[in-house]
Amino acid sequence: MRKQSCVIGAEQRLRGENCASKVMSFDDIYVGDMMKKALATLLMVAAGAFLTACGGGSSSADKAQIRFVHVSPGTDNINLTFDGSSAATSLKYHDATGYQNVTTGSPEFKVTSATTGATLVDTTVTLSASTHYTFFVYGGGSTVSAASLNDDVSDASSGKFQMRLSHSATGIGSLDVYLLAAGSKIQDNTPAYSAMGYAANTGFIEYSKGDYSIVLAPAGTKEVIYDSGKQTFSENAKVTLLIYATGSGKLANVALMLDDGSGTTTFLDSLYSRFKFVNAAVDLHTADVLIDGIVTLANIPYGGLSSYGSISAGPRNVKIQASSAPGAYLYDQSQTLSAAYDYSLVAYSVAGTAAVNLFALQDNNLPPASGKAKLRVVNAGSDTTIYDAYVNYSKFLPAIGPATGSSYQELDSGTYVLGFAATGTTTQATTLAGQELDAAHIYTVYVYGRSGGAAAAVLVRDY
Repeated sequence: MRKQSCVIGAEQRLRGENCASKVMSFDDIYVGDMMKKALATLLMVAAGAFLTACGGGSSSADKAQIRFVHVSPGTDNINLTFDGSSAATSLKYHDATGYQNVTTGSPEFKVTSATTGATLVDTTVTLSASTHYTFFVYGGGSTVSAASLNDDVSDASSGKFQMRLSHSATGIGSLDVYLLAAGSKIQDNTPAYSAMGYAANTGFIEYSKGDYSIVLAPAGTKEVIYDSGKQTFSENAKVTLLIYATGSGKLANVALMLDDGSGTTTFLDSLYSRFKFVNAAVDLHTADVLIDGIVTLANIPYGGLSSYGSISAGPRNVKIQASSAPGAYLYDQSQTLSAAYDYSLVAYSVAGTAAVNLFALQDNNLPPASGKAKLRVVNAGSDTTIYDAYVNYSKFLPAIGPATGSSYQELDSGTYVLGFAATGTTTQATTLAGQELDAAHIYTVYVYGRSGGAAAAVLVRDY
Protein backbone atom coordinates (compact mmCIF):
# COMPACT_ATOMS: atom_id res chain seq x y z
CA MET A 1 0.00 0.00 0.00
CA ARG A 2 1.18 3.57 -0.64
CA LYS A 3 2.82 5.37 2.19
CA GLN A 4 1.00 8.50 1.16
CA SER A 5 -2.40 6.96 1.89
CA CYS A 6 -4.03 8.83 4.71
CA VAL A 7 -6.59 6.08 5.37
CA ILE A 8 -4.88 2.81 5.99
CA GLY A 9 -2.59 4.32 8.61
CA ALA A 10 -5.35 6.23 10.38
CA GLU A 11 -5.84 3.48 13.01
CA GLN A 12 -9.25 4.71 14.12
CA ARG A 13 -10.90 2.68 16.83
CA LEU A 14 -13.93 0.59 15.95
CA ARG A 15 -17.02 2.40 17.17
CA GLY A 16 -19.77 0.40 18.80
CA GLU A 17 -22.48 0.89 21.41
CA ASN A 18 -23.50 -1.34 24.30
CA CYS A 19 -27.13 -1.81 25.09
CA ALA A 20 -28.34 -2.39 28.60
CA SER A 21 -31.66 -4.22 28.90
CA LYS A 22 -33.72 -5.68 31.73
CA VAL A 23 -34.72 -9.32 31.64
CA MET A 24 -38.33 -10.02 32.56
CA SER A 25 -39.54 -13.46 33.55
CA PHE A 26 -42.82 -14.59 32.09
CA ASP A 27 -43.53 -16.38 35.32
CA ASP A 28 -43.97 -13.00 36.96
CA ILE A 29 -46.72 -12.02 34.58
CA TYR A 30 -50.17 -13.30 35.49
CA VAL A 31 -51.96 -13.65 32.20
CA GLY A 32 -53.62 -16.46 30.32
CA ASP A 33 -51.66 -18.81 28.04
CA MET A 34 -52.78 -17.08 24.83
CA MET A 35 -51.90 -13.67 26.21
CA LYS A 36 -48.51 -15.00 27.29
CA LYS A 37 -47.72 -16.22 23.81
CA ALA A 38 -48.81 -12.95 22.18
CA LEU A 39 -46.85 -10.88 24.66
CA ALA A 40 -43.77 -13.05 24.20
CA THR A 41 -43.89 -12.56 20.46
CA LEU A 42 -44.20 -8.79 20.80
CA LEU A 43 -41.33 -8.63 23.28
CA MET A 44 -39.05 -10.70 21.04
CA VAL A 45 -39.75 -8.44 18.03
CA ALA A 46 -39.18 -5.31 20.08
CA ALA A 47 -35.99 -6.68 21.61
CA GLY A 48 -34.65 -7.57 18.18
CA ALA A 49 -35.33 -4.08 16.85
CA PHE A 50 -33.80 -2.53 19.99
CA LEU A 51 -30.59 -4.59 19.71
CA THR A 52 -30.24 -3.80 16.02
CA ALA A 53 -30.52 -0.08 16.74
CA CYS A 54 -27.85 -0.42 19.43
CA GLY A 55 -25.37 -2.19 17.17
CA GLY A 56 -26.21 -5.77 18.02
CA GLY A 57 -27.45 -6.49 14.46
CA SER A 58 -25.93 -6.04 11.01
CA SER A 59 -26.94 -2.50 10.08
CA SER A 60 -24.67 -0.44 7.80
CA ALA A 61 -23.71 1.70 10.83
CA ASP A 62 -21.57 -1.25 11.95
CA LYS A 63 -19.78 -1.40 8.62
CA ALA A 64 -17.19 0.49 6.61
CA GLN A 65 -18.38 1.68 3.21
CA ILE A 66 -15.80 1.01 0.49
CA ARG A 67 -15.70 1.96 -3.19
CA PHE A 68 -13.25 0.20 -5.53
CA VAL A 69 -11.63 1.71 -8.64
CA HIS A 70 -9.51 -0.23 -11.17
CA VAL A 71 -7.03 2.05 -13.00
CA SER A 72 -4.14 -0.37 -13.66
CA PRO A 73 -3.73 -0.54 -17.47
CA GLY A 74 -2.93 -3.91 -18.99
CA THR A 75 -4.07 -5.69 -15.83
CA ASP A 76 -6.72 -8.43 -15.89
CA ASN A 77 -10.18 -7.98 -14.42
CA ILE A 78 -9.74 -8.24 -10.66
CA ASN A 79 -11.42 -9.78 -7.63
CA LEU A 80 -11.17 -8.06 -4.24
CA THR A 81 -11.58 -9.76 -0.85
CA PHE A 82 -11.32 -8.95 2.86
CA ASP A 83 -10.35 -11.96 5.01
CA GLY A 84 -11.43 -14.18 2.13
CA SER A 85 -14.90 -12.67 1.81
CA SER A 86 -15.72 -11.23 -1.60
CA ALA A 87 -16.16 -7.47 -1.83
CA ALA A 88 -16.12 -7.10 -5.64
CA THR A 89 -15.68 -9.53 -8.53
CA SER A 90 -14.32 -9.20 -12.07
CA LEU A 91 -13.83 -5.43 -11.84
CA LYS A 92 -12.38 -4.27 -15.16
CA TYR A 93 -9.88 -1.54 -15.94
CA HIS A 94 -11.47 1.92 -16.29
CA ASP A 95 -14.36 0.96 -14.01
CA ALA A 96 -15.52 1.48 -10.43
CA THR A 97 -18.07 0.14 -7.96
CA GLY A 98 -20.40 2.05 -5.67
CA TYR A 99 -19.90 1.84 -1.93
CA GLN A 100 -19.98 -1.69 -0.49
CA ASN A 101 -20.58 -2.56 3.17
CA VAL A 102 -17.51 -4.28 4.61
CA THR A 103 -16.91 -5.65 8.11
CA THR A 104 -14.66 -3.41 10.20
CA GLY A 105 -11.40 -4.30 11.91
CA SER A 106 -7.99 -5.15 10.45
CA PRO A 107 -8.70 -7.66 7.68
CA GLU A 108 -6.37 -9.11 5.07
CA PHE A 109 -7.03 -7.30 1.80
CA LYS A 110 -6.29 -9.20 -1.42
CA VAL A 111 -6.48 -8.32 -5.08
CA THR A 112 -6.37 -11.29 -7.45
CA SER A 113 -6.64 -11.77 -11.19
CA ALA A 114 -10.13 -12.85 -12.18
CA THR A 115 -8.53 -14.66 -15.13
CA THR A 116 -5.62 -16.58 -13.59
CA GLY A 117 -6.25 -16.34 -9.86
CA ALA A 118 -2.77 -14.85 -9.35
CA THR A 119 -2.40 -12.66 -6.27
CA LEU A 120 -1.57 -9.08 -7.24
CA VAL A 121 -1.88 -7.36 -3.85
CA ASP A 122 -1.91 -8.92 -0.36
CA THR A 123 -1.82 -6.64 2.68
CA THR A 124 -3.58 -5.83 5.96
CA VAL A 125 -5.75 -2.75 6.27
CA THR A 126 -7.65 -0.99 9.06
CA LEU A 127 -11.36 -0.22 8.57
CA SER A 128 -13.54 1.81 10.91
CA ALA A 129 -17.32 1.78 11.25
CA SER A 130 -19.45 4.44 9.55
CA THR A 131 -16.47 5.56 7.45
CA HIS A 132 -16.33 5.87 3.67
CA TYR A 133 -13.20 4.76 1.82
CA THR A 134 -12.03 4.53 -1.77
CA PHE A 135 -9.62 1.71 -2.60
CA PHE A 136 -7.95 2.05 -5.98
CA VAL A 137 -5.77 -0.40 -7.85
CA TYR A 138 -3.10 1.14 -10.09
CA GLY A 139 0.24 0.36 -11.74
CA GLY A 140 0.24 -1.63 -14.97
CA GLY A 141 0.28 -5.22 -16.21
CA SER A 142 1.30 -7.60 -13.44
CA THR A 143 3.03 -4.81 -11.47
CA VAL A 144 0.10 -3.71 -9.36
CA SER A 145 -0.28 -1.57 -6.25
CA ALA A 146 -3.27 -0.54 -4.17
CA ALA A 147 -3.99 2.44 -1.96
CA SER A 148 -6.95 3.87 -0.12
CA LEU A 149 -8.33 7.22 0.94
CA ASN A 150 -10.80 8.30 3.63
CA ASP A 151 -13.65 10.00 1.76
CA ASP A 152 -15.32 11.76 4.70
CA VAL A 153 -14.79 15.53 4.73
CA SER A 154 -16.53 18.53 6.27
CA ASP A 155 -18.54 21.04 4.26
CA ALA A 156 -16.73 23.72 2.28
CA SER A 157 -16.97 27.45 2.98
CA SER A 158 -19.74 29.44 1.30
CA GLY A 159 -19.25 29.63 -2.46
CA LYS A 160 -16.54 26.97 -2.41
CA PHE A 161 -16.11 23.29 -3.25
CA GLN A 162 -13.64 20.75 -1.88
CA MET A 163 -11.26 18.78 -4.11
CA ARG A 164 -8.24 16.59 -3.48
CA LEU A 165 -5.83 15.08 -6.01
CA SER A 166 -4.40 11.59 -6.38
CA HIS A 167 -1.65 10.83 -8.94
CA SER A 168 -1.64 7.17 -9.98
CA ALA A 169 -0.50 7.58 -13.60
CA THR A 170 2.40 5.15 -13.97
CA GLY A 171 5.33 6.45 -16.01
CA ILE A 172 4.02 10.00 -16.40
CA GLY A 173 6.20 11.81 -13.82
CA SER A 174 5.42 14.90 -11.76
CA LEU A 175 2.50 17.02 -12.93
CA ASP A 176 1.12 20.53 -12.67
CA VAL A 177 -2.68 20.58 -12.33
CA TYR A 178 -4.67 23.54 -13.69
CA LEU A 179 -8.30 24.58 -13.25
CA LEU A 180 -8.92 26.86 -16.21
CA ALA A 181 -11.96 29.09 -16.43
CA ALA A 182 -13.78 29.34 -19.75
CA GLY A 183 -11.73 31.17 -22.36
CA SER A 184 -8.49 31.14 -20.37
CA LYS A 185 -5.24 29.53 -21.56
CA ILE A 186 -2.66 27.52 -19.71
CA GLN A 187 0.05 30.03 -20.72
CA ASP A 188 -1.73 32.77 -18.78
CA ASN A 189 -2.39 30.79 -15.59
CA THR A 190 -0.55 29.30 -12.66
CA PRO A 191 -1.25 25.74 -11.51
CA ALA A 192 -3.91 25.02 -8.93
CA TYR A 193 -1.40 22.46 -7.65
CA SER A 194 2.26 22.26 -8.70
CA ALA A 195 4.74 19.40 -9.11
CA MET A 196 2.52 16.58 -7.91
CA GLY A 197 4.59 13.41 -7.79
CA TYR A 198 3.58 9.89 -8.76
CA ALA A 199 1.75 7.95 -6.01
CA ALA A 200 1.08 11.17 -4.08
CA ASN A 201 -2.23 12.35 -2.63
CA THR A 202 -3.22 15.80 -1.41
CA GLY A 203 -5.68 16.69 1.30
CA PHE A 204 -8.94 18.39 0.40
CA ILE A 205 -8.42 21.95 -0.86
CA GLU A 206 -11.12 24.60 -1.26
CA TYR A 207 -11.68 26.23 -4.64
CA SER A 208 -14.33 28.70 -5.83
CA LYS A 209 -17.36 27.00 -7.35
CA GLY A 210 -17.83 27.33 -11.11
CA ASP A 211 -17.00 25.90 -14.52
CA TYR A 212 -13.45 24.73 -15.13
CA SER A 213 -11.42 22.67 -17.55
CA ILE A 214 -9.05 20.31 -15.78
CA VAL A 215 -5.71 20.51 -17.57
CA LEU A 216 -2.51 18.58 -16.81
CA ALA A 217 1.04 19.42 -17.85
CA PRO A 218 4.45 17.94 -16.97
CA ALA A 219 5.75 19.88 -13.98
CA GLY A 220 7.30 23.21 -14.93
CA THR A 221 5.98 23.16 -18.51
CA LYS A 222 2.93 24.38 -20.42
CA GLU A 223 2.65 21.20 -22.54
CA VAL A 224 -0.95 20.00 -22.29
CA ILE A 225 -1.13 16.23 -21.79
CA TYR A 226 -4.73 16.12 -20.58
CA ASP A 227 -7.77 18.35 -21.03
CA SER A 228 -11.16 17.41 -19.61
CA GLY A 229 -13.22 20.08 -21.36
CA LYS A 230 -15.68 22.11 -19.29
CA GLN A 231 -16.72 20.62 -15.95
CA THR A 232 -19.11 22.22 -13.46
CA PHE A 233 -18.24 22.20 -9.74
CA SER A 234 -21.18 23.29 -7.59
CA GLU A 235 -21.08 24.83 -4.13
CA ASN A 236 -20.03 22.34 -1.44
CA ALA A 237 -19.16 19.62 -3.97
CA LYS A 238 -16.72 17.11 -2.51
CA VAL A 239 -14.53 15.55 -5.18
CA THR A 240 -11.42 13.43 -5.61
CA LEU A 241 -9.55 13.99 -8.90
CA LEU A 242 -7.82 10.69 -9.69
CA ILE A 243 -5.10 10.87 -12.37
CA TYR A 244 -4.33 7.50 -13.95
CA ALA A 245 -2.40 5.89 -16.80
CA THR A 246 -3.54 4.24 -20.02
CA GLY A 247 -0.26 2.95 -21.46
CA SER A 248 0.82 6.19 -23.11
CA GLY A 249 4.29 7.45 -22.37
CA LYS A 250 2.97 11.01 -22.14
CA LEU A 251 -0.83 11.29 -21.86
CA ALA A 252 -2.98 10.66 -18.79
CA ASN A 253 -6.67 10.24 -18.02
CA VAL A 254 -8.78 11.45 -15.09
CA ALA A 255 -11.67 10.15 -13.01
CA LEU A 256 -13.82 12.38 -10.77
CA MET A 257 -15.04 10.58 -7.65
CA LEU A 258 -17.75 12.24 -5.57
CA ASP A 259 -17.04 12.07 -1.84
CA ASP A 260 -20.56 12.97 -0.73
CA GLY A 261 -21.61 9.42 0.18
CA SER A 262 -23.15 8.70 -3.21
CA GLY A 263 -20.23 6.64 -4.48
CA THR A 264 -20.50 8.21 -7.95
CA THR A 265 -17.40 7.90 -10.17
CA THR A 266 -17.17 9.58 -13.58
CA PHE A 267 -14.34 8.78 -15.99
CA LEU A 268 -13.43 11.90 -17.94
CA ASP A 269 -11.51 10.64 -20.95
CA SER A 270 -8.97 13.03 -22.42
CA LEU A 271 -9.69 15.04 -25.54
CA TYR A 272 -6.38 13.84 -27.02
CA SER A 273 -4.48 10.80 -28.25
CA ARG A 274 -1.02 10.53 -29.89
CA PHE A 275 0.26 8.88 -33.03
CA LYS A 276 3.39 8.45 -35.09
CA PHE A 277 3.63 7.37 -38.72
CA VAL A 278 5.93 4.70 -40.19
CA ASN A 279 6.50 4.64 -43.96
CA ALA A 280 7.22 0.96 -44.69
CA ALA A 281 5.56 1.06 -48.15
CA VAL A 282 8.31 -0.18 -50.46
CA ASP A 283 6.74 1.51 -53.51
CA LEU A 284 6.27 4.88 -51.78
CA HIS A 285 9.52 6.87 -51.76
CA THR A 286 8.21 9.79 -49.70
CA ALA A 287 4.81 10.11 -48.06
CA ASP A 288 2.52 12.84 -46.78
CA VAL A 289 -0.13 12.10 -44.16
CA LEU A 290 -3.37 14.08 -44.01
CA ILE A 291 -5.62 13.96 -40.93
CA ASP A 292 -9.18 15.10 -41.60
CA GLY A 293 -8.02 16.66 -44.86
CA ILE A 294 -5.10 18.64 -43.40
CA VAL A 295 -1.48 17.79 -44.18
CA THR A 296 -0.11 16.81 -40.78
CA LEU A 297 3.15 15.08 -41.77
CA ALA A 298 5.13 15.67 -44.97
CA ASN A 299 8.00 14.02 -46.84
CA ILE A 300 8.40 10.93 -44.65
CA PRO A 301 10.94 8.80 -46.56
CA TYR A 302 10.66 5.07 -47.15
CA GLY A 303 11.96 3.35 -44.02
CA GLY A 304 11.47 6.54 -41.99
CA LEU A 305 9.05 7.51 -39.28
CA SER A 306 7.79 10.58 -37.46
CA SER A 307 7.88 11.34 -33.76
CA TYR A 308 4.68 11.22 -31.69
CA GLY A 309 2.22 14.05 -32.18
CA SER A 310 -1.00 14.85 -30.33
CA ILE A 311 -4.33 14.66 -32.11
CA SER A 312 -8.00 14.85 -31.11
CA ALA A 313 -9.17 11.43 -29.93
CA GLY A 314 -11.92 9.55 -31.76
CA PRO A 315 -12.55 8.64 -35.41
CA ARG A 316 -10.11 10.43 -37.72
CA ASN A 317 -9.92 10.31 -41.50
CA VAL A 318 -6.40 9.35 -42.58
CA LYS A 319 -5.13 9.93 -46.13
CA ILE A 320 -1.71 9.02 -47.54
CA GLN A 321 -0.31 10.51 -50.71
CA ALA A 322 3.04 10.47 -52.46
CA SER A 323 4.75 13.76 -51.68
CA SER A 324 5.29 14.19 -55.42
CA ALA A 325 1.60 13.71 -56.25
CA PRO A 326 -0.60 15.73 -53.87
CA GLY A 327 -4.29 14.92 -54.07
CA ALA A 328 -3.74 11.42 -55.51
CA TYR A 329 -4.58 9.48 -52.37
CA LEU A 330 -3.11 6.01 -52.05
CA TYR A 331 -4.97 5.39 -48.79
CA ASP A 332 -8.18 7.05 -47.56
CA GLN A 333 -9.91 5.48 -44.56
CA SER A 334 -11.02 6.17 -40.98
CA GLN A 335 -8.96 5.19 -37.95
CA THR A 336 -10.29 5.46 -34.40
CA LEU A 337 -7.76 6.64 -31.82
CA SER A 338 -8.82 6.09 -28.21
CA ALA A 339 -8.44 8.83 -25.62
CA ALA A 340 -5.01 9.15 -23.98
CA TYR A 341 -3.43 6.25 -25.92
CA ASP A 342 -0.35 6.16 -28.15
CA TYR A 343 -0.54 4.65 -31.65
CA SER A 344 1.83 3.68 -34.45
CA LEU A 345 0.26 3.99 -37.92
CA VAL A 346 2.24 1.75 -40.26
CA ALA A 347 1.95 2.03 -44.06
CA TYR A 348 2.99 -0.80 -46.38
CA SER A 349 2.62 -1.54 -50.09
CA VAL A 350 0.09 -4.07 -51.29
CA ALA A 351 1.98 -6.74 -53.23
CA GLY A 352 1.31 -6.68 -56.95
CA THR A 353 -0.46 -3.31 -56.92
CA ALA A 354 0.35 0.37 -56.58
CA ALA A 355 -1.95 0.65 -53.56
CA VAL A 356 -0.87 1.44 -50.00
CA ASN A 357 -2.48 -0.04 -46.91
CA LEU A 358 -2.15 0.93 -43.27
CA PHE A 359 -2.50 -0.80 -39.90
CA ALA A 360 -2.67 0.78 -36.46
CA LEU A 361 -0.86 -0.56 -33.38
CA GLN A 362 -1.77 0.59 -29.88
CA ASP A 363 1.58 1.19 -28.18
CA ASN A 364 2.32 0.21 -24.60
CA ASN A 365 4.77 2.78 -23.28
CA LEU A 366 4.45 1.87 -19.62
CA PRO A 367 7.92 1.49 -18.07
CA PRO A 368 9.48 -2.00 -17.91
CA ALA A 369 10.73 -3.69 -14.75
CA SER A 370 13.88 -2.31 -13.12
CA GLY A 371 17.01 -3.05 -15.18
CA LYS A 372 14.95 -4.17 -18.18
CA ALA A 373 14.13 -2.86 -21.65
CA LYS A 374 10.90 -3.64 -23.54
CA LEU A 375 11.01 -4.81 -27.15
CA ARG A 376 8.25 -5.38 -29.72
CA VAL A 377 8.70 -6.80 -33.24
CA VAL A 378 6.45 -5.56 -36.08
CA ASN A 379 6.13 -7.25 -39.47
CA ALA A 380 5.57 -4.31 -41.82
CA GLY A 381 6.61 -6.20 -44.93
CA SER A 382 5.02 -5.46 -48.29
CA ASP A 383 4.46 -9.15 -49.09
CA THR A 384 2.99 -12.19 -47.33
CA THR A 385 6.19 -13.36 -45.59
CA ILE A 386 5.81 -14.57 -42.00
CA TYR A 387 8.94 -13.91 -39.90
CA ASP A 388 10.63 -15.53 -36.93
CA ALA A 389 12.61 -13.09 -34.80
CA TYR A 390 16.04 -14.03 -33.39
CA VAL A 391 17.99 -12.46 -30.54
CA ASN A 392 21.71 -13.24 -30.50
CA TYR A 393 21.03 -15.98 -33.08
CA SER A 394 18.49 -17.79 -30.89
CA LYS A 395 14.84 -17.87 -31.90
CA PHE A 396 13.04 -15.31 -29.79
CA LEU A 397 9.57 -14.84 -31.27
CA PRO A 398 8.04 -17.22 -33.83
CA ALA A 399 5.65 -16.66 -36.72
CA ILE A 400 4.97 -12.91 -36.77
CA GLY A 401 2.44 -12.47 -39.55
CA PRO A 402 2.15 -9.59 -42.03
CA ALA A 403 0.75 -6.30 -40.71
CA THR A 404 0.98 -7.43 -37.08
CA GLY A 405 3.10 -6.72 -34.04
CA SER A 406 4.27 -9.08 -31.35
CA SER A 407 3.55 -8.62 -27.68
CA TYR A 408 6.16 -6.66 -25.74
CA GLN A 409 9.04 -8.67 -24.30
CA GLU A 410 11.41 -7.60 -21.53
CA LEU A 411 15.16 -8.05 -21.99
CA ASP A 412 18.14 -7.19 -19.85
CA SER A 413 19.87 -3.96 -20.73
CA GLY A 414 22.66 -4.73 -23.19
CA THR A 415 23.87 -5.03 -26.78
CA TYR A 416 22.13 -7.50 -29.10
CA VAL A 417 22.10 -8.94 -32.59
CA LEU A 418 18.55 -8.95 -33.94
CA GLY A 419 17.79 -11.19 -36.90
CA PHE A 420 14.72 -12.11 -38.94
CA ALA A 421 14.11 -15.21 -41.05
CA ALA A 422 11.08 -16.37 -42.97
CA THR A 423 9.23 -18.95 -40.88
CA GLY A 424 10.27 -22.45 -41.90
CA THR A 425 13.80 -21.38 -42.82
CA THR A 426 16.92 -20.42 -40.89
CA THR A 427 18.28 -18.04 -43.52
CA GLN A 428 18.32 -14.48 -42.16
CA ALA A 429 16.40 -12.13 -44.46
CA THR A 430 17.87 -9.15 -42.60
CA THR A 431 20.02 -8.62 -39.49
CA LEU A 432 20.73 -5.72 -37.15
CA ALA A 433 24.03 -6.08 -35.26
CA GLY A 434 25.24 -4.10 -32.25
CA GLN A 435 21.80 -2.87 -31.15
CA GLU A 436 21.77 -1.17 -27.75
CA LEU A 437 18.73 -1.78 -25.54
CA ASP A 438 18.89 0.50 -22.51
CA ALA A 439 17.12 -0.17 -19.24
CA ALA A 440 13.85 1.71 -18.60
CA HIS A 441 13.19 2.25 -22.33
CA ILE A 442 10.72 0.81 -24.84
CA TYR A 443 11.71 -0.24 -28.37
CA THR A 444 10.06 -1.46 -31.58
CA VAL A 445 11.90 -3.15 -34.43
CA TYR A 446 10.17 -2.93 -37.82
CA VAL A 447 10.85 -5.51 -40.53
CA TYR A 448 9.82 -4.05 -43.89
CA GLY A 449 10.35 -4.33 -47.63
CA ARG A 450 10.07 -7.69 -49.38
CA SER A 451 11.91 -10.94 -48.74
CA GLY A 452 14.28 -12.31 -51.35
CA GLY A 453 16.91 -9.60 -51.00
CA ALA A 454 14.77 -6.51 -50.41
CA ALA A 455 13.96 -6.98 -46.72
CA ALA A 456 15.24 -4.43 -44.18
CA ALA A 457 14.79 -3.65 -40.49
CA VAL A 458 15.06 -0.64 -38.23
CA LEU A 459 15.12 -0.39 -34.43
CA VAL A 460 13.24 2.56 -32.95
CA ARG A 461 13.22 3.77 -29.35
CA ASP A 462 9.58 4.63 -28.63
CA TYR A 463 10.08 6.00 -25.15
